[in-house]
Amino acid sequence: MNMKILIVDDAKEILQLFEQLLNQLGYRDITLVLNGKNALQQLSENEFNLVFLDIELPDMDGTSILDNIQMNHPDLPVVMCSAHNTVENVKQTWDMGAKGFLAKPISPHKLKNLLLRLGVLDPTLNA
Repeated sequence: MNMKILIVDDAKEILQLFEQLLNQLGYRDITLVLNGKNALQQLSENEFNLVFLDIELPDMDGTSILDNIQMNHPDLPVVMCSAHNTVENVKQTWDMGAKGFLAKPISPHKLKNLLLRLGVLDPTLNA
């Protein structure tokens, strides 16, 4: 799978889990960043096909990064992630244009289903 994926989360263990799960599904071109500043820098310097974005980051709110992506990369699908999977969080990010929401801890099954729904995972893969 030749997709560039950006993952933004302030927890290294979450980044590692995401990378491991995505590797098992055949994704290899994965960029991991720990804060919003680095995420915006990566987005300005590289083309990505998909972004997984934590709502709560130490330096800025994930929704402000989502806003930036909507303005500058309107066709880039963003999946918001949070340990606080409240109805309000999910609804707010959907209303802002997110293409999905993953509750933490990340479930391999839910991640795979989300990628299938977004049309970026080959349904014939048995990962």
